[in-house]
Amino acid sequence: MKAAIIGAGFLGEQIYKDLLSICDEIILTHHKNKKYPNSKEFDFFIDDIGKIIEGKKIDVVFLSAKIEFEEDEKKLTESMTRFLESCKKSRIVYISSDGIFEGESGSYKESDIPHPVTLYGKNLKLCEELVKKYSDNYCIARPSYMYGFVDSHLDSRFEKIKKDITEGRKISRFTDMYKSPLSYQQASEAIVKLAASEYNGTVHIRGERMSVYDFTREGMEALGLSTENLIGETMPKEKPVDFLPDTSLDNGLMRELTGVEPLGVKESFKLSMPKFIDTNALPKKYLR
Repeated sequence: MKAAIIGAGFLGEQIYKDLLSICDEIILTHHKNKKYPNSKEFDFFIDDIGKIIEGKKIDVVFLSAKIEFEEDEKKLTESMTRFLESCKKSRIVYISSDGIFEGESGSYKESDIPHPVTLYGKNLKLCEELVKKYSDNYCIARPSYMYGFVDSHLDSRFEKIKKDITEGRKISRFTDMYKSPLSYQQASEAIVKLAASEYNGTVHIRGERMSVYDFTREGMEALGLSTENLIGETMPKEKPVDFLPDTSLDNGLMRELTGVEPLGVKESFKLSMPKFIDTNALPKKYLR
């Protein structure tokens, strides 16, 4: 199998690691930060991916780049259309998000119709619709929060928490905002299995439904950090439009198609944590 990965973030890196044993060739791209010597520079909104994969029979193209924060709808539409046209002979795996839902009910199934309320969510929906329109062979993967270590590097969410703790800051998280966190390792495992399957459609990539507060607390405990400065609070009554109360997802289809059984936060961290983790010499008072 030959594959191309567009977007070298944490998920893209983990997908690359998981593909190494099953792919004859993997084309990697990056926008600004070149993480691998053979990675090719690619700007989604300017460049044509066809020039990078030209002459190669690429079986699967993974699109995990962060393109959905673009404010110009026309620019995003044109760029996504060009990209899909250039990849029409390949299977497309588009990484979407739970942010496509408005967050009012939770436990969303793949059959639930999205009603996005944020720019990010609206762009996710736009991209999903374009994938369905221009590709006959695709899988749309919708993860929730992803976390953990990839290549011995901790995800940015918990890396910031570590920094805040070392600087003595209080950390506030909502007890009534719900997500479906899944480690990068398990998310990638499910996505790679879906890429190699013949399934056409959307699949939710998710773990256990839990509050953002509980997710943060369990992650901190797994990392050996004190939760003394972690404060639980409820969402404001007049919440901003981007405060989505419950975007938790149903994962019955993921488990059926991939056999991936979601692990808890603490167990996932235990499996992904490097043997020799650098705690940045945290003073004992910050450790559990």
